[in-house]
Amino acid sequence: MKRLILASILFLFPFFAQAGFPEVENGYDLKKIEESFRLPCDEIGDDDCIARALGVGACTWIFEINKDKEPAEALKIADTVLIALLKGNNLDLKSMIGKDGLIRTNIKKEATYRINFCREETKKAIPKLVKKFPEGVVLDEERIENLTSLFPLQYLIMFEQFSK
Repeated sequence: MKRLILASILFLFPFFAQAGFPEVENGYDLKKIEESFRLPCDEIGDDDCIARALGVGACTWIFEINKDKEPAEALKIADTVLIALLKGNNLDLKSMIGKDGLIRTNIKKEATYRINFCREETKKAIPKLVKKFPEGVVLDEERIENLTSLFPLQYLIMFEQFSK
């Protein structure tokens, strides 16, 4: 009984917890990300590590858009986080591209799965990400859902286009 009361009191007191990447006054602490954020690449392999890093990059882009950054500015921030993450884990982004110039299937599948971790945030960002539609086209709930489903593949296609 005494332990139950003690545990209840402990959970009633507020405490501070911080999740996510370390931030400094002007954005993310890229050096700290590079030095501290380690993926288990020895255990899961470089392909899965690259896929996870791509997931972080895509979700960072979405989170920055939802913090009211313009999509281009948010993408630059996400790219710097992605580069720091890759560099800190000794990963080469070029290794994800196959001989056909496309992201290898296993990486694309895993990255899509990882990018969908921030699906709800992506739904919120879609109206900010897609600013213009042809006349008469409305951004309704169904269209937002469809664009949210396409977002992971569209994000990955940017890397394929860049590699070409």
